[in-house]
Amino acid sequence: MDFRFRAAHLADSMPNSDYYLYALHVGFWASFGLTRALLRGRATFSASTPREPMATKEATAPHSRSLVALHSLAFALLYFGMGSAIIPNRVPRSFPHHRFVGAAIIVAGTALMIWALLYFRSWRFRAKLEAGHELATGGPFRLLRHPIYMGLNLLAIGSAIWVPTPLLWAAVVLMLIGSDFRARGEEQVLLTAFGDAYREYCARTRRFVPGVY
Repeated sequence: MDFRFRAAHLADSMPNSDYYLYALHVGFWASFGLTRALLRGRATFSASTPREPMATKEATAPHSRSLVALHSLAFALLYFGMGSAIIPNRVPRSFPHHRFVGAAIIVAGTALMIWALLYFRSWRFRAKLEAGHELATGGPFRLLRHPIYMGLNLLAIGSAIWVPTPLLWAAVVLMLIGSDFRARGEEQVLLTAFGDAYREYCARTRRFVPGVY
């Protein structure tokens, strides 16, 4: 009985390793903010060739504020779900090494997001084009049309694999829906601005998953 009590006490006193998930999220958002801060004030351009089409006037996707709010709701659910499982130390185990797999997916999402921001410096939270905006088709945009949104999707998916609860997977679904709606809204604006050039780009490049969707 005494041995069992000591073992239980030792387990309770051990640090909760699931808090490392928060460190990964801090790293994701710190990388996002630092990259944008370093690029602020520099000339707005994509690293595309000079022959890429360029927008001649401003344009904003319809319902862009509402779509940003939908993404915000997904993040609110994501962080509420993380806290409700991690803080009381009730993270379920779905398969061996699920934390490692989740962490790897989050790191991949962070790298994709940084790559996209470095390549495409004129990204905005709202789907908005400005005069002089170039169509980005190289770098990560050669692989998929919306690498930044995919980075957010990977952040949510990796978190749900690490903390496999219904709340986290509901947040993933909401994140995927928000990303898809925002991507479609942006595509309407880009198609209007760039016409056949963007239509041809869409024909050879998938929205989120190369060769799939």
